[in-house]
Amino acid sequence: MDAMTIDIGLFGVSPEPAVYDGLAGRREMFAGGAALVLDTKAQAPLDPFLDMQAMLLEMTKELRERFQRFQSQKVAAERDADGAEDDAARKLAQTDAKAAIEAVSLIVRTLEKIDSLQRTLINERVEAEAARGEPDDEAALADEFERLVEARVKERLHAAKEDWMRESGPGGDAAARAESGP
Repeated sequence: MDAMTIDIGLFGVSPEPAVYDGLAGRREMFAGGAALVLDTKAQAPLDPFLDMQAMLLEMTKELRERFQRFQSQKVAAERDADGAEDDAARKLAQTDAKAAIEAVSLIVRTLEKIDSLQRTLINERVEAEAARGEPDDEAALADEFERLVEARVKERLHAAKEDWMRESGPGGDAAARAESGP
C-alpha cells in the first residue's frame, strides 16, 4: 500500500456502488399473493392518561434518587466544613452544602408539583368517566326519572281529588245536582 492508496473497506464502505433491486431479494414473501405488512400507524393510540401517569412516576423515581444523592452530598459537605483546617476549605464546603440544600429544596418543590399533577389527572379522569356515563348509570338514571314522574303524578292526582272533594261538598256530585234542581 503506497501513500496515495486508501482502503475504503476500513471505513465500512463497499467499493461497489449499491444497486436498488426493489424487493427482488424477498420474492419468497410474495409467493402466495400479497405479503403481510405491519402497519404501525394504524395501531390504536395508547391511553394518554396512562402515558402521563407513567412519565410522572418515572420522574418521581428519578427525583427521589437525586434527592438522596444531594442529601448525602449535603451531609458530607457539612462534615467537611466542620473538619476544615483553613478558612478557604471551610467556606468551599459551606458553599457545597448550601448548593446541595438548594437542590434538595428544588427537588421537593418539583415533587410537590408532580403530586399535584397526578391528583389533577386522577380527578379529571374520574370526571370524564362520570360524564361519559356507563350503561348502568343510564339505566339507574332512567329508573330514578320514572320513579320521580310516577310520584309527581300521584301527588297531583291526590291534590286534584282533594280539590274536587272540597268543591263538591260532603255529598259529592249527587248532592250538588239535587240542590241545583232538575
